[in-house]
Amino acid sequence: MVTRLQARLVFVVAPAGAGKSTLIGRLESALGRTSVVSATTAQEDPDRLRSAIEGAAADGVETVAVDDAGCVAGTPAEAALERVLGSAQRMPRLVLASRLPLPSSIVHAAAERSTTITAPELGLRIDEISLLFGEVAGRPLGLGCASRVAQETAGWPALIELLARRARRVDPDAVESMVEADLASDFAAGCLETALEALPSEVRHALERTSELPRLDFTACARVLGATGAGRLLGAVDSGSVMHEVVLGHRVVPPVLRRHLGECRTLEGATSGSAAASSPPVMSPTPSPADVANAPDRAPAPVGDPVGAAIARLRRGDIVGAIPLLRRIVDGGTPAQARSARLALLVIREPLTPRDTTLDALAALERECVEAADALPARVCQGAIAAIAGLPSSAVRGIVDSCDTEQQALAAASVAGVDLVVRLRRGQVTSARAAAVADRFDRIGYADVAAWARSCGALAAAASGSEQARELIVRADGSVRSSGADGARAVLEVAQSLAPDRPGAGSGTRTTWRRRALETGLPRLPSLVTDAFARQPHGTPSDWPGTTASRLPRLTVECFGGFHLRADGTEIDLRTVRPQARALLRMLALNSGAPVHRELIAGILWGDLGTESAVHALHVSVSSLRRALPRPRADDDSSIVERVGEAYRLGVLDRRDCDLADFDDHLADAAAAKRRGDAESTAHGLRSALDRYTGEVLPEDGPAEWVTGARERYRLRASEAAASLAHLELRLGSARTAVATATRAVDINPWLDEAWRTLVEVQRRSGDVLAAERAAEGYRRMRVELGVD
Repeated sequence: MVTRLQARLVFVVAPAGAGKSTLIGRLESALGRTSVVSATTAQEDPDRLRSAIEGAAADGVETVAVDDAGCVAGTPAEAALERVLGSAQRMPRLVLASRLPLPSSIVHAAAERSTTITAPELGLRIDEISLLFGEVAGRPLGLGCASRVAQETAGWPALIELLARRARRVDPDAVESMVEADLASDFAAGCLETALEALPSEVRHALERTSELPRLDFTACARVLGATGAGRLLGAVDSGSVMHEVVLGHRVVPPVLRRHLGECRTLEGATSGSAAASSPPVMSPTPSPADVANAPDRAPAPVGDPVGAAIARLRRGDIVGAIPLLRRIVDGGTPAQARSARLALLVIREPLTPRDTTLDALAALERECVEAADALPARVCQGAIAAIAGLPSSAVRGIVDSCDTEQQALAAASVAGVDLVVRLRRGQVTSARAAAVADRFDRIGYADVAAWARSCGALAAAASGSEQARELIVRADGSVRSSGADGARAVLEVAQSLAPDRPGAGSGTRTTWRRRALETGLPRLPSLVTDAFARQPHGTPSDWPGTTASRLPRLTVECFGGFHLRADGTEIDLRTVRPQARALLRMLALNSGAPVHRELIAGILWGDLGTESAVHALHVSVSSLRRALPRPRADDDSSIVERVGEAYRLGVLDRRDCDLADFDDHLADAAAAKRRGDAESTAHGLRSALDRYTGEVLPEDGPAEWVTGARERYRLRASEAAASLAHLELRLGSARTAVATATRAVDINPWLDEAWRTLVEVQRRSGDVLAAERAAEGYRRMRVELGVD
């Protein structure tokens, strides 16, 4: 959405209550300084409207938003707005919001510089529905019930907020029952009528006549309205003026709206004395979702068995090898196989993809699975959404409990397993949670998956310094041996290296775990591993496999605030390096000197070329980098870009020569000091980390998928670190520093509740009541812009 909003001219077309005003309220945080003009009927005077827009565009404003722009249609002000758009190159970015499509003269004035955002893009995902209930009703909605709400309302924000407000008056244990009852009632009649009143009468009448159709396909609509009427109706729907969603390629009007339209049609027919005479009979509707689900699957591509091969690779941990097979299944498998493969790819790529992008894709996939009556992947989608969105652990537990109640053991284990993977990546897994997941997979006969879970539990225990680490490592080792899941030994060896007191754990483990992981097919190991190693004494250059410390220059890498690469203190000029090769260099830098598998790199940077061509392009870029970057001697084959088996890494000799790794290490030091109760050392670690954070990660790469996930994680961690440090500074007696640090927490991430709450609290405790009130007002505005207040 943010990328779409960066166009020079943006049209936002959606019915009442779809979130247009909320979107406009958030523009300033996404696009810079914003002014809002309301194109009310009082501004039908052309000069007045033009003056209002030009006045809003003054004084360095980067975006001008015109709310209710549709009200100028058919008035003298329409020509004024057309002239403004025709001269948009002299204006800041323009965002025009309307309930109905704007006249063609206005749209054509924008030529090719515009983009349009319509109603389906503003609908809420099921995780957002759950959180909205938490904000409005005081209790998040279970994802199963949230999925039902999304299915009935198409994520229509105004309807969902109305449901949440009604839930305030209900006992918490009865909220979901009340929501189910409301969805079957006319709870939204007022909101729906407001949206329908804005439509042209012929569009509303067409909607009423087609209300019995489960989907608005041209053929079915033409049977009722004729070809011309069907074309006009679908044009109005596609333009965004009718709330709907697109499911499996079909337009689906929210069921609550279809029922309301059907009741309106019945009442109109009763008033006229004959409902049958008022319109032609509705022909047989298009097939229902159940019909689609039961339709014969298309035959898979006649090339081996990619499904079995992909499953086998995933179960032995060969993620990199499974990705091409999963892509083949998406392109040529049956619909059910393709849905499962898409789900697996979304979970695999989650660390490299912006969170909202992943959540949007999971929400769409969950909706498809529900429509196709594909219960298992639908449940797993819900679990993945809960885990990735960071919902309370009770959300995932509720899904697992529901699967247990319905005796869906595989679904319950799969949901718990995906949750474990996400938590492991973020350093939030516990050995108890991992053991519970392992027991689930053992009960259904998946001993190899259980071995992976037990190895992850042993890793979590060893990384946290638990006294149970030795026992869990022995138990996991036995599970790995008995199941034959040799790939899990890569994780187990990391656990052994973090628990060196275990008999048989040698010092060589630390130098081989990366190689073993890459050989297994694991593209990376979770953050808790790097955090745990950071707490240990830092290794020498010889600790890195394949390193050539005596010959390579000392590299320092900066990714915060912009990419800089220095060799022995001298900035390396990269202007002559080709753009894709520079992107490869930044990707390697983003991994702090850790190896990145070549197929993972090729898939991210050249995924549209096919496997062989992508790997070839990677080799070409590596060669060009090696020619451009300095070498120890002219006749030396060594290079800053090193190959480690089937992976590449940047030759960083010490982790702390990379600002990202140094930031992580300082936070790890602070966490260790906090566990010891050492407030001074904790504050020192947090200050050192924040000194490293000089701006967003690799801003030159913009919205590239492979960097946005890391960028968001570091922004969140930096803001949380600043908020924690502010509390510590106040405790250590430095009120002024505490206020400055809390202010920085808000500056880094102005959408983080904890940052604002910290600023308000620190201001109040420092005695500045007026500043505290200003901070509280800023916090309130932020929540209003987010639509939660």
